Amino acid sequence: MAGATLLVLMVAEKPSIALSLSQALARSPARKRKGVSPSSPVYEYEGEMFGMPALFRVTATTGHIYSIDFSSEFNDWNKHGPEQLFSAETIRTYDPRARIPEHLRSEGQGCDLLVLWLDCDREGENICFEVMGEVLPQMREPRFDYPGAYRGNVFRAQFSSLAHGDLQSAFANLSVPDENQSLSVEARQEIDLRIGCAFSRLQTMYFRHHFGNQLGKKMVTYGPCQIPTLWFCVKRHVEIQNFVPAPYWLLTLTLRIDDASVDATCDDGAIWDAEEAKQRLNRARGSVNPEGTVAVTRVRGWSSSLSRPLPLNTVAMLKMGSDVLGLGPGDTLHLAERLYLKGVLSYPRTETDKYPENFDLQGTVQVLTAPHMPWAAEAAALARGFTHPRQDGTDAGDHPPITPVKAATQSQCEGEAGWMLYQEICRHYLATLSPDAVFRETDVCFQLGGLPFTAHSTRCTDRGWLTVGNRRADDDGPVDLNGRLRSGDEVQVGQVHLKARQTAPPQHLSESELLQLMDEHKIGTVSNVQHRLYVELDEATRRMRPSALGLALVHAYSLVDEGMVLPTVRSSIENACARIATGEESKTSTVQRSLRIFEKKFFNFARQISVVPQMLAVAHALAKGPGAAMASDAAAEALGMWERAVAKTAAVDLHELQSRGKDGGMLAEGSDQGTVEPVDLKELLVTTPAVERVQQVLEEIGFGPAAGPAKAAKGQAGPQGGAAAEPAAASGPPGGGQQGAGRGNQGRGGDCAGGDARGGKGGGGGGGGGKGSTGDRGAKGERGGRGGKGEGGRGGKVGKDSRAGTQDGGGSGQGAQWPQHHAGGPGGYGQGPWPGAPLPQGAAGHAGFHAYAGCGGYGPLQGGPPPGYGYGGYGGYGGYGYGGGGVHQ
Repeated sequence: MAGATLLVLMVAEKPSIALSLSQALARSPARKRKGVSPSSPVYEYEGEMFGMPALFRVTATTGHIYSIDFSSEFNDWNKHGPEQLFSAETIRTYDPRARIPEHLRSEGQGCDLLVLWLDCDREGENICFEVMGEVLPQMREPRFDYPGAYRGNVFRAQFSSLAHGDLQSAFANLSVPDENQSLSVEARQEIDLRIGCAFSRLQTMYFRHHFGNQLGKKMVTYGPCQIPTLWFCVKRHVEIQNFVPAPYWLLTLTLRIDDASVDATCDDGAIWDAEEAKQRLNRARGSVNPEGTVAVTRVRGWSSSLSRPLPLNTVAMLKMGSDVLGLGPGDTLHLAERLYLKGVLSYPRTETDKYPENFDLQGTVQVLTAPHMPWAAEAAALARGFTHPRQDGTDAGDHPPITPVKAATQSQCEGEAGWMLYQEICRHYLATLSPDAVFRETDVCFQLGGLPFTAHSTRCTDRGWLTVGNRRADDDGPVDLNGRLRSGDEVQVGQVHLKARQTAPPQHLSESELLQLMDEHKIGTVSNVQHRLYVELDEATRRMRPSALGLALVHAYSLVDEGMVLPTVRSSIENACARIATGEESKTSTVQRSLRIFEKKFFNFARQISVVPQMLAVAHALAKGPGAAMASDAAAEALGMWERAVAKTAAVDLHELQSRGKDGGMLAEGSDQGTVEPVDLKELLVTTPAVERVQQVLEEIGFGPAAGPAKAAKGQAGPQGGAAAEPAAASGPPGGGQQGAGRGNQGRGGDCAGGDARGGKGGGGGGGGGKGSTGDRGAKGERGGRGGKGEGGRGGKVGKDSRAGTQDGGGSGQGAQWPQHHAGGPGGYGQGPWPGAPLPQGAAGHAGFHAYAGCGGYGPLQGGPPPGYGYGGYGGYGGYGYGGGGVHQ
């Protein structure tokens, strides 16, 4: 292009950020065109860089370009055991539909400079290097000296919001990417993949083989963040179960003040002995004068305050979402990220809760004075003069606290939930600049029989930040005692009595409390324990109670290897990766040491894996109540183990636990000493006396015999299709419905379950009947693939689809064994519309992203694509799954 000396490629993390960049940096509206990727357009404009004319291309990724996974060879559960996953080949996978690698290579052709606008955290730094891997080989050699450039032609922008001023400032102050931070992300990804998949596959194979007919074919997963998070919930549950109420009494003097009853409580507090309580009561009653009054001995008044909140970091935002809005952490974070991408909020992932010195407090307040804002009046008052924010927060060196960027409307916030979250964040920001709330407190003191009593009242005299923060300030005491009484005044005694009380157990952890614990112990802020059904969430209170499976897993790990379940397992990994980010350790040494340690733990756990189903049997029996039959010796043995596990969990001190994860914890230098002692995992599939004892206990408490049920009779529902979590199968078997008269029989779609291991293809849809039957819903999974069509009965029509549930879905349908179709086996009968652009003939289906299992391939059917093109299956919810193989004729 005439006048353009430099060709500059700028890459953002999302297409919406690329648009914001072009709007903020271009002098005139940028030109928009399509690129190779159907999901990431390109914006072009002319400008200057380093004093030279330049043509800028602005485009984006859609988050991480690649994810790490095992090769198809090691994702076949029948070919390789879980113990091999500690050293198995890994590959990088990506979504071929988005075509981001090809897109970046195309746009990088002939460019002089690359400017990276990825999110400013470790994950964003890792994406920077993913982008460079595609773009740098396509760029021309540097023609000029670009001061401070990484590798001679790469720059990194640092920004925290999409406000035009912030983006322009970031462009004027470019830095360089940090490879150490990127390597720390790669290390954590590899450690998590290998540990999670190895343990999850081991547990799942063991459970399905020995207890599948009693407990189902569910995935039993382990994750070094997931299980320690669950441990917090179990520990609180143990504290509740172990709690023994203790009676106590409060000696109380009830007075009549201004026609109201006011209680004055004895300053000695709780009385734990019943006889002593009665003696004190008689002593006080005997000291009331004949007039039935008591004299005031002292009046004391003072002011107290409730401090304005600290600036908002991520953990505080997630707690606010749960406590105030009733939103789960994942939902809150998703909404906040959407608002960030819309340019409404600053970057929502930060540990910092202290405003930087150069933060434009006044300008942000001014933004919030827009007349349509519910807090416009309070914001206008603050614009005339605000209180300096608190300085006792922490600057973690990442991003500034979360703040509003512009005055938004509900439509800009994408619905009611986003609008509610935006309002709370705006109110919180204004609250941080408002005065503290002020309270007037008063004590009135009395003496009866030498026993001191005090009546207390509190009243809010200045709401301060509570007004704009929309928070309550409740009064304490039925009467404001300030100024009502003086020393020596006589007050009428209503009665002297004992209030009987009992100590109360703690409640199950709320989401907010769990988030706080996770933050304190450095194990992340969002976990999927609810999705795995390890805890049950009370939607009204947002409190979490461990399920039978959750209790069993934690107690089993506590008995076998407590280090695998305590929060220190996650904090040790995070601390090790942090040392890579700061350059203190190499990625290779950290990963190798970590995997040696966990490989030893893996085989130790494998030797004692029968403890897990034993704990599950006890958990289910206890859940059934006192009437559950557990009379055998096997049950008694399991119950004794359960009690030992409970005692171990109860004995852990949370404060002492925080210090264990420091200085490396279980992954400290030298902690990998000793040899790995392998176990032949085939031996675990032998039905040992220990397995038989567990099967016996499960049968005793109502889970039926270990042997499978008889085949469904004609005219009844068929058995369930194959589960999608085992990638060895090319496709799950069809539902077991049999041909019958009338509407025929229903089969059941396969589970779309899966954990950290790769999922396989979905189970079959229901079998057809005379007129064709409807496939049933698949078992619980998340966002399962659409179920396949049932196979038509002889002479009948093809059955209807098994429908994907709102959150649960069936697996793919089982196709006929057409011999002319190959490359990945038979595809399921697909449901239109067809999913996207065709793949080359015989190509494998696309790789599903993290936690997505593949469904069956799509073959050329009536109304489908032309022959010669195969389609990869879509991923249902499972773990690291490929789509089904493509098919062609």
